[in-house]
Amino acid sequence: MIVVPTWDLFITRFFIVGIGYGVILQREKILATLISTYIALAVATAWGDKVFEFFNGNSILFNQFWIRSNMSEFSIKALLFGLLIVLLTLKGDFSVSIGKSEGMVSTVFVFIYSFLNTGLIVESIINFLPQTAKMTIINQSDIATLVMNYDIAWVVVPALLMIVGGFLTSRAQSAAASPSA
Repeated sequence: MIVVPTWDLFITRFFIVGIGYGVILQREKILATLISTYIALAVATAWGDKVFEFFNGNSILFNQFWIRSNMSEFSIKALLFGLLIVLLTLKGDFSVSIGKSEGMVSTVFVFIYSFLNTGLIVESIINFLPQTAKMTIINQSDIATLVMNYDIAWVVVPALLMIVGGFLTSRAQSAAASPSA
């Protein structure tokens, strides 16, 4: 009997690795990774077609430099997306400053941020696929269908959670700073 891995298995493992990565990194770094994912998504979406044209020899850089490759549009966008996430996370000149948050609330936020970041990455990569490949994966995978059904939530919920987390952190800091009578 031959066991063939399914898209559900692949996506589930990706979520497990993504959440584990976030828990290891802790809250500040997973927030930086989440912000990097937003930036990478915006750049890959807005600039991916131009980069694809350049790598297929359809566009010339500085009127003299071009490259001809056989890379697909999906490959270019996914590579640009992943490369930007890694570079921005590791070398991006921004930091996420949050107050001291300890205990169970912080752990829950780290888990939620990691889950949402992983969902945003999976949803983005599936959206970069050509329509026929995207539909094939969605038809073969219940998890991919679930991820794509909540495509807006992957983008909106992390931003809302960051705002709520900011309010909770500032409230906790002001409560800790006020003298007790």
